[in-house]
Parts: sequence; structure tokens; C-alpha cells
Amino acid sequence: MTKNRSTAISGAHDLGDDAARSGRAESAGLARTARALVRLARAHRRLEHRPTLGQVRAMAYFDGRDPCSYLLDPAVNFVPEPMEFGYERELGQRALCFTCQDPYGRAMELVMMRDGGGFDLLGGF
Repeated sequence: MTKNRSTAISGAHDLGDDAARSGRAESAGLARTARALVRLARAHRRLEHRPTLGQVRAMAYFDGRDPCSYLLDPAVNFVPEPMEFGYERELGQRALCFTCQDPYGRAMELVMMRDGGGFDLLGGF
């Protein structure tokens, strides 16, 4: 005889609403962070700076691929105007650029600042 180990009286579990989950957890997790570090190590020739913890976390969260350095200089590369939210101090610095997909399958090319914030190069305005 098997025991009913559920906490509900009727044996049925309440799983909440049936809304679809995005597939991404709140944080990147150990496996995705390790994968991001391995991808960064393999791409060391394309990196001209040492990525910060915020950049590594963002790359792990978005499951980024093909990382490279991105110079934040309007004369050399695209930089959105104006650089809002206090990112003016980032001009002239190197950011981390990588490709990824959003939960809907759309390709993104993200540029991440030192604190993990950034912008999408392929995003429409």
C-alpha cells in the first residue's frame, strides 16, 4: 500500500496559474556562469580588457556567445545618444559585447557596461 505524501487533503497539488515561464531564472546559476567563463577564456584573443563581474553575470544570464571587447567611442563605434543613466563616464572605456537570444527567439547583440547594464546593437528604435 502506497502512502499519499502530498500536503493537500484531496491529494491534488495547486500548481498556481498556467502562465508560461520564460525559461530564465532570477540569477544565472553556477552552470551558466561557468559556461560564460569558459567562453570568455576561449575568446581571450578578441578581448582587449578584463571583463568585470557585472559583465560576466550579464553574459551568463543571457547565455551569451562570441564575446569581444567594444570601445565606447562615438567616433569609432555606435554609442546611443544620449548615454543615459550615468553612463557618460563609460565613454572611452571598453565594454563587453556578445550575441544571445531573447525568450522569444529574437537575436540580440548586447553591449554590457562595467556594472552589467547595457544596450542592444540590433534593437530597433
